This record gives sequence, structure tokens and C-alpha cells, in this order.
Amino acid sequence: MKFKFAIAFSLAMALIGLSAVFVEGQLPATRLQNRFTGLSLPMFVTHAGDGSGRLFIVERAGVIRVVQPGSNTSTVYLNITPLTTTDGERGLLSIAFHPDFESNRRFFCYFTRAADGAIQISEFEQSAADPNVAIATEKPIITVPHPGFANHNGGTLAFGPDGYLYAATGDGGGANDPNNNAQNINSLLGKMLRIDVNVPAGQQPPYSIPPTNPFAGATPGADEIFARGLRNPFRWSFDRGGTNQIWLADVGQDAWEEVNTIVSGGNYGWRVYEGTSCTNLDAGLCNPANFLPPVFVYSSQITSSRCSITGGYVYRGNLGTLPNGSYIYGDFCTGEILLWNNTQQQPLHNISGFTLVGFGEDEAGELYVAQMNHGIVQKVVPARANADFGGDQRTDLAIFRPSNNTYYILNPNNGNIRVQGVFHDVGGQKFSAAEDFDGDGRTDVGFYSEDGGWQYESSSNGTIQFATWGEPGDIRMPGDYDGDGRADLVVWRPSNGTWYQRMATGVISTAHWGEADDIPISGDFDGDGRYDLAVWRPSNGNWYVVFSLNNSIQVNTYGEPNDIPATGDFDGDGRNDLAVFRPSTGQWFRKLSSNNSFAVTSWGQNEDVPAVGDYDGDGRDDMAVWRPATGTWFIIRSSGGTLQIDGWGIPGDIPVPSRDNP
Repeated sequence: MKFKFAIAFSLAMALIGLSAVFVEGQLPATRLQNRFTGLSLPMFVTHAGDGSGRLFIVERAGVIRVVQPGSNTSTVYLNITPLTTTDGERGLLSIAFHPDFESNRRFFCYFTRAADGAIQISEFEQSAADPNVAIATEKPIITVPHPGFANHNGGTLAFGPDGYLYAATGDGGGANDPNNNAQNINSLLGKMLRIDVNVPAGQQPPYSIPPTNPFAGATPGADEIFARGLRNPFRWSFDRGGTNQIWLADVGQDAWEEVNTIVSGGNYGWRVYEGTSCTNLDAGLCNPANFLPPVFVYSSQITSSRCSITGGYVYRGNLGTLPNGSYIYGDFCTGEILLWNNTQQQPLHNISGFTLVGFGEDEAGELYVAQMNHGIVQKVVPARANADFGGDQRTDLAIFRPSNNTYYILNPNNGNIRVQGVFHDVGGQKFSAAEDFDGDGRTDVGFYSEDGGWQYESSSNGTIQFATWGEPGDIRMPGDYDGDGRADLVVWRPSNGTWYQRMATGVISTAHWGEADDIPISGDFDGDGRYDLAVWRPSNGNWYVVFSLNNSIQVNTYGEPNDIPATGDFDGDGRNDLAVFRPSTGQWFRKLSSNNSFAVTSWGQNEDVPAVGDYDGDGRDDMAVWRPATGTWFIIRSSGGTLQIDGWGIPGDIPVPSRDNP
């Protein structure tokens, strides 16, 4: 049987419209990848903007942690716990790095002062001798008295594109702004402040007033004010694209949570308005013409489970994880992560039971989520499909033909067909090794030779990469074992049960895990964004998994001799589930990690090859088999409905989205 390209192409075109990416009202599938765990009340995540690729995590008690690129562990960068207090809503709330940090090593902390709860902005300096340690010598910059209440401290500090330092303060706490601070331009509470910290050494005060501040020189106490009328602007950020607009989430009183875009001199209404509703606290002032309305609001009535908005970022990331220009935010109480795009609020994730206190950006513009009560920082990542050569987050119909060392790839969503043969014939038998080696979100065509030679085409720039890693008899197991978004060169050696890992970052490691008759398995079983070492033992049906998250070991009995392991993330929780396909009965047996439930499904027949993949792009893997006798694919889509696609493969082909290429 020959390939029926015309039939396949016509069928592919007929399938267009079943699902699509980035269409109106539909979001791309994403998941939350656990990146850093075991933290103590993480509040904020940011980067230094110095090209180092490091992340900095702020812990509420006063510790700042630094994380190296590609690492999932942190070290202490600075500890200022004696300077702050954590009663009420207080603590170390955020940090900001100077635009010239790479050369001057200056950064700034926003915290509540231990002695009296005042809002304190202070400068610190990174060590000249060790870039991963800061000097715990405080230089106070500005203090905002905060008498009487432990709440409504604001909490975010950031440098603007103009080089000035911005900080948003709360109204001083207590219900309904009892001291009417937010509207009073003689108070720095309930405001967006802007100051210039580039002043001569020794100057007092240690900052100057930008001459374009709207109230500069107007009246004592107003010089630092950039905007007013804020209640508790706990989290806000600059849009790194377009006009660098400030997006500020202001926590409401009892009824409305709101998001504003901040402009110089703007008055955003509190305490006269909550959202777009007059509070009647100052009824005579309720004239909407005198205030700037929010971009959008959502309800936080007492009867609602939502209670407090946590502001985030406008997404401008390089990976295209979310629609460009969409605003990501969440609710502190429900744990919902939401997205505002094209005047619509859409749910992105629901992490019920987590206290959502902050988001963060890395240097590439990718987003992170801080979960305070569980001590976790997660990254928002695409729910990538295996064998996704087009980058649309859907598994493609792809086979590898050993007889001519050629890939045949069909993307049924857009009709694209690709034929890719061997790059450089160095002799010896070749095996498919298709993974995302360059980290651009698309699977790269690759080959592994029996003598340990690797070749793959980088989809990001079309170059061919070569490497040697492995020996005759090894089984190739490429995947992202270190969580950097790029597949690593990994082999498993049956003769000694050892894994040999060569990471994209250059790190080399070995680990003994498995026996000669085991079947090695690739997959992320603990949901931390890194592949785990796993084998399935046909002799007893046991799965042996080493979780990369904490190096713990899990042993599960699931399967019988002659079953075929067919792991995948069938429930969309970011973790691979234990699954086998039983050819003798044509049944799938799955143990779902999200709730430990079991599912048995009849789908397939003897001699079918399981080909697990996310063919519909909903973030959940689908049960699929490829039938060598007819070259037919049979797919149960998790989003609903089945697909049968004929004539894509011949006997002897190997489906790429199979158990060893998840």
C-alpha cells in the first residue's frame, strides 16, 4: 500500500474547523508547572533584567531567594527578617531591580517596617564578589507612615520605562478608608508614587521629584504622587510591550474588584467609587466625570466566593503561551487564574485551596504564579502535545519509516504535509528521536543511530545538529529532564539498567534505575515540568518511578505481561497517568493521577500500536491506536467524538506519538 497523499490531504482539509488555536473566545491549552516547592510563604517572583536568566523569589518573612537558569532549587540571596513584620497583611512584599543593575548592582525592597508597620522602601546592593548574594546593609529611601491598621499596605515596586521608581500604597487600612487618605493629596496613602533614585551619594532625602509629577510643588506632601484614589493596589505591573501602560488591580471593599490603567494625574475614585458604583460615603462627590473608570470589574459580593483580586501581567512572552497582549490576573480567595482579552474575562485555571498572592515574569516574559499557603511557585506553560511539529499544541499524525529513514507527518488541523528523510547517512540502523530540542514549542525531526549518533533539525532556525551520546544496544529516551523547556539527549542501557543523561545545559549525569527486561518510560509523573526516570516491568506489571520533584520512589502494580505501556496525561492535571493497552482484548486500562480513579475502555484490537497524543489540543491526551495492517488511525478525542483516518502509514512504519515519545 502506498501513501494516499491526496486522500489524506482532502481528509485533513475536511477536519479543519473541528478546533483551532487563538480563535475568538477560545484560549490555548496551558498548565501550571511546579517549578519551586518547599518555600516559606512566597509572595512575588521577578528577574533582574541583567541577562543572567536568574529568577528571584520573595518570601514574606524577609528572605529573597535566587534561582539559576534551568534549576529548580533556590539559594538565599538576602535575608532582612529583622527589618520587617508579618502580622496582618504585612511583610516583605516585593523587590525591584534598577534598570542599570548589571553595572551598579542596586535593587530596592518594599516592606512593612518592624518597629511601627510603616511602609518602607529601602535600597540594597548585590555583592561585587558573589553575584548570588546581596549585602544586608539597608539604605532607607522613603517611609510612608501607616498608623492604626495592619492591612491595605499595597505591595508592588517597579521601575518604569522612564527610569523612575514607582510604588503603589494602600489607603491605610480599615473599612471604607476612615481617614479619607486616598483622595487627600497631602497623604501618600492610597496613591501611585513616582520618585527618582538617581541622585548624588549622600543627598537627603535620597531621591528627587520627577519634574513632570502632576502635583510637584503644588502643596506639601503631594510631590511624590503620580495618581490617586486607590484602595489597596496590592499587585500591578508595566506592560513590557506597546506603550508600557501600567495595569493595576485594586482590591475592592465588599462588592467590586477592579483593574485600572494608570495615567499621570489620574483619580481612580476610591472612596467615592468602588469600581463603577458610588459608595455613598461621600455622596455629594459621586460625579463620574471627575474620575477615571476601571478597564473592567468583577463582582465580589459577600455571597460570592471571590473576594480579592490579585493583579498580574500583560502577556508578551516569547513562547506564545497565551494570546499576546492579554492580561493575566486572579482571585486570592478562589485561587482562580483569569485572563482579560478583547473585552472578555475568561477562566484560565482554577487552583482552589491555594492563596494566590502574586504573579511574576522572567526575562523572556513568561509568567509565574506564587501560591503562598502551599509554598509553591508555578510557571504557566503550554500544554504541549507530543509529536507537535507545527507548534499548534496538537499531536500530528506522524510515522517513521525505518526502511528509508524518513518521517511522514500530517497535521490534520491545517492539511500541512511534511516528508523529511535522513540528514546525513553515517551508516547503521536509525531510530526516530523526535522531541523539542530547541525549546520553541515545536517537535523537531530527529534520528538516533545504533552507534550512539544523534541528528536533529532545529525547527527554530532550520539548522542540523549532531551529537554522540550512547552505545550499541542503548534505547534512546530523549525528553526534558531538567525543566528548561528543551529535550535532553538521554539513553537507557538495558545491560546495566543505567540512564545516561546529557542535558541541553551541558550537565551530564547517570542513574541506575531498572533491569534488563524492563521497558523504559518517558513522562512527567509528578507535574514539576521535568521528566522522571521510570520503567515498567512486564514480568510483574510494576511501574517504578523516581519523582524528580523530591527524588521519592513510587512503585505501582498496573498491568500484565504482554500489555503495552501507554502513559499520557489523560485528565489534564499536568502529570502522566499510568496506562496500558492490552492487545489481546483491545482494552485500555488507565489510573488517573488527579483522583486515583480507574478507567477501562475498549479501543483497538490485537496488533494495534498505541499512539497516545493530544490530537484535539484541549490539554488532555487522547487514546489512539495505529493499525499497521491498513495504516489507519483510530482516535477517541477527550473533547468529544472519535476520528478514523485512513491511509497514513504502511506495515513496518512506527507511529511517532507512541509510548517512547510522549
